[in-house]
Amino acid sequence: MPDSKEILYSARGGLWRLGVSGENGPVRLPYVGDHGQMPSVSRPQSGRPPRLVYVRNYMDGNIWRVQTSAPGATASTPPAMAISSTRLDDMPQFSPDGRRVAITSDRSGTWEIWLTDPDGSNAVQLTSMAAVAAGYPHWSPDGQQIVFHSNADGQWEVYSVPAAGGKPRNLTSHQAHDAMPSFSGDGKWVYFNSARTGEQHQSIWKVPASGGGALQVTTAAGYAPQESPDGESIYYVEAIDKPSALWRVANSGGTAVKVLDGVLQANFAVLSGGIYYIDQPSGGSGTHYVDQPAGETRLRYFDFATRRVTTVAANLGSVDLPITVSPDGRTILFPRLDATTNDLMLVSGFR
Repeated sequence: MPDSKEILYSARGGLWRLGVSGENGPVRLPYVGDHGQMPSVSRPQSGRPPRLVYVRNYMDGNIWRVQTSAPGATASTPPAMAISSTRLDDMPQFSPDGRRVAITSDRSGTWEIWLTDPDGSNAVQLTSMAAVAAGYPHWSPDGQQIVFHSNADGQWEVYSVPAAGGKPRNLTSHQAHDAMPSFSGDGKWVYFNSARTGEQHQSIWKVPASGGGALQVTTAAGYAPQESPDGESIYYVEAIDKPSALWRVANSGGTAVKVLDGVLQANFAVLSGGIYYIDQPSGGSGTHYVDQPAGETRLRYFDFATRRVTTVAANLGSVDLPITVSPDGRTILFPRLDATTNDLMLVSGFR
């Protein structure tokens, strides 16, 4: 503030003021709402109180569905909205039986893990981390547990929470960032990516689902690990901020093998017969919502038997990560940004 006695800042979607003395806690500006960012206050002028200017940022992201007649078959209809709200819904993951979907959403004001039916009905909030973010949920094979990442402890950690509800448990507890977890097929391990070796890149690690020390799986750059349905291999991308190669390494160790190129934002799902993935022919980058004209992102399928790649659906729009596939391989869900608005707001007589 111009008098240097307070600071004005944005957090958890709103604007807050805090005395620099630290005697009192932060106070939220009630008239700004849930979408305030980037505040700026004018310097006082004679006979005129300061004015506040801020950006009101609104984004609406939803979960969309692609339906096919068989795994890898071309979709006969365009993508359709499946799970929606007036807030941001993101990062879907089908339960092992296909009856429920775990998502991350800011419906409660902060990013939390929610569970819904595949059509968006019967939504319930699973976590209350009250952190900047909680996301990337993945189910255990028996559907009893969900792992996710959150920065509730200051850095990204991997947590596990019962799907029926309960207190999340920190599985990684390390000063390095640990993120993007998924279960092994037998439910005994949780894979994740981490920079705990001090390298510039992150690599693949795993930790016992019951808790314990982590083991390094790869030394090369790796993100978003997924175990193959047969449990023999681990798939991962080498980058998440740009289209990336998809790699496979044997669970028993050995040299990694490149499977295909051009996977966008770790958007891939491994089935027994092939791999669904999203690519972007024109290129692009960004770890959240690739903002390209409609038609620049597409869903593709790599068939293990024929080694052929087919386009399942196009015109996906501005996508985020990750995709998820139903147990029968015929329904694919992906997150998409459907609306974004930035307005410049003025508050006269701000005190």
